[in-house]
Amino acid sequence: MKISRRKAVGLLGTAGLLSGVPVLGQAQSTSSGRGNDAAVVYDQIGLELVMNINVICSQPEPMGPRENAADGVRDIVWPIVGGRFTGPNISGTVVPGGGDFPVVRPDGVTIIDALYRLKTDDDYQIIIHNKGLGYSDDKYRLSPVFNVSGDKYRWLRESTFVANLIFPTPAEHKIPMGPNENDRLIQVFRLT
Repeated sequence: MKISRRKAVGLLGTAGLLSGVPVLGQAQSTSSGRGNDAAVVYDQIGLELVMNINVICSQPEPMGPRENAADGVRDIVWPIVGGRFTGPNISGTVVPGGGDFPVVRPDGVTIIDALYRLKTDDDYQIIIHNKGLGYSDDKYRLSPVFNVSGDKYRWLRESTFVANLIFPTPAEHKIPMGPNENDRLIQVFRLT
């Protein structure tokens, strides 16, 4: 049976789509089936898990009247009292003293806005500002930004990250806590 080159490439493309693996030299695209409106992805973005952060918070503290925040309901702060983080090339502790300052917008979406520090096992201090959105089905998507001095961890300054916040923390990621403390897991991914 003789197959034309066009038909062979088409079959390879179909096999790639069915397997979820892109075929070499084939641009990935999505189309609504209306002709030339396909969105072609020329540089596919990947994700690399770089660290899991277990953040421990104390009970939330009131910030004042609910009705006075200009951006929505901002009535509590979650003080960050410790934690631990681990990754393939980095590990350490969450430094007590930061906080998560959530706000619920008028449309019901929760804004996560946490600012705290990490201290690596080799004594580097890293500032993390973790902002993102929380949805009604307990899904949280964040975009952390890191600041650290020196060259060893400069990849934290020079990369773009996304993260998810998982609450409650899965059992396999639990760490010891004191009374009236709670934890959450933040999985940080570098865009590749």
